[in-house]
Amino acid sequence: MTEMSLEDGNRIELRFQRNTYIVIIVALVTGLIWSGWRMALGVMLGGALSLFNKSWLQGSVRAILSSAVVMPSGRVPPWTASKLILRYFVIAIVIGGAVWTGHFHPLGIGIGFAAFAGGVMIEAGYQLYLFFKSNEDVTENSSKE
Repeated sequence: MTEMSLEDGNRIELRFQRNTYIVIIVALVTGLIWSGWRMALGVMLGGALSLFNKSWLQGSVRAILSSAVVMPSGRVPPWTASKLILRYFVIAIVIGGAVWTGHFHPLGIGIGFAAFAGGVMIEAGYQLYLFFKSNEDVTENSSKE
């Protein structure tokens, strides 16, 4: 087995991002066709919050890890760690305000917010395909010998 390189990790991260966009677009079109504008707006808001959440989480984890390395005690400053919790409050307030206006469908927001999970499932399917394809190649090569 070979170790995963930094370039491989970057490619996987780009595929996650692309897959997330694909899930958002498919959910947006499907929601618009089947349920109308409220659902489509909900998916758009949920998808935007999903991307925002992922970005904020990456930044928070990066800050926590870098400050933990710099601090001699290895402890993380309280405000840095509380940013992880703060993003949930921000997202909850935005979702609550959107639902309160009545212009955004709550199910659409949930579907859009779960777009990253859909992107991960697409990547898992792709990795399974690669695994089975490589096993077929190995089986074919061993049977020729």
